[in-house]
Amino acid sequence: MSAVVPICPSCHRESAAGFRFCPFCGHALGEAPAPRTERKIVTVLFCDLVGFTARSDHADPEDVRAILEPFHRLARSEIERYGGTLDKFIGDAAMGVFGSPAIHEDDPERAVRAALGILERLQELREEPAGQPPAVRIGVNTGEAVVSLGGGVQAGENVAGDVVNTASRLQAAAPAGAVIVGQATYRATRDAVRYEELEPVRAKGKAEPVRVWRAVAIRALPTISDRAATTPFVGRARERALLERTFRRAVAGRTAQLVTIVGEPGVGKSRLVREFRAFVDAQPELVAWRQGHCLAYGEGISF
Repeated sequence: MSAVVPICPSCHRESAAGFRFCPFCGHALGEAPAPRTERKIVTVLFCDLVGFTARSDHADPEDVRAILEPFHRLARSEIERYGGTLDKFIGDAAMGVFGSPAIHEDDPERAVRAALGILERLQELREEPAGQPPAVRIGVNTGEAVVSLGGGVQAGENVAGDVVNTASRLQAAAPAGAVIVGQATYRATRDAVRYEELEPVRAKGKAEPVRVWRAVAIRALPTISDRAATTPFVGRARERALLERTFRRAVAGRTAQLVTIVGEPGVGKSRLVREFRAFVDAQPELVAWRQGHCLAYGEGISF
C-alpha cells in the first residue's frame, strides 16, 4: 500500500509524509488557507443567450448541450483573448471580469471589445450550415467590487458588488444581438468606441433609471505620434539629428536603414517619431509614410 503524499493547500506543492507544516511555504498541512479579498475597480461582462429557456423546454439534454458547448467555448475564448477572466458559467449565461486579477489601464475597453467579438463570432456561427446558435444579450458595467482571489488567473473568482448586479440587469434589458454599457464604462471608452444612447433602463433595485449606451463599433483611433502636439518640442536634439542623418543616407544610397527607439513609457518616443515625420514631410522628395503598431492583447502578435 502506497502512502498518501500530502499536498500543501497554499502553494500546492508535495510534501513528505509526516510533515505537519509545508517545508516550502510553512503553511499548516491539511488546513485550507483563508481566502484573500481585495477591493478593486473592475469591469463585468454579462452575456446571456436569448430565449434559451423556452428553446430548451422539452428538448433532449444532448441537444441542449450541443448548443451550450460552442457558446461556452466562444465566450471563454473572447474574454480571455482580451485579458479578462472567465468568472463563471451560469446555465446559458457567461460572466467575465476585467481588472482582476490581471489589471490593465484599458480594462473597460477590453471588455467592450470582447463583447463585440462575441457578437461577431456568433454571427459567423450562424452562417455555417451546422450551427444555428440563438442570439445573445450582453451587458457591460464598470464599478467597485470586492474580489476573493482564486488559485490562478483562469481559476475563476468570487466578485461581489453592485457592479455585478447592474451588469446582469443591463444584460436583461439589452436588445437581442446588442451590447449595452453603463455610464462608467461609457465614460472610460467613449473615445475608443462608437455609441448610441438608448432610453434609460429601469433596473430592479435601482431608485433611478440607469442611463445606458449601445456599443456600435470600435473607432479607428490615431496613435500618439499621429495626434497634434500641444506643447513645444524641447531637447532630443541628438536623437533628432541622428534620424535626419539616417534619412538622408537612405535617400542618397537607396538602401534601407533601421533605427530602433527604446525608452521608458512617457519619455517621448512617439513625439520624437512625430517630429521626424514633420521633417520628412518638409523635404522636396516625395516620401510614402507607412506606420503600424502591435496590440497589447490577442495572439499571433509580434510583441
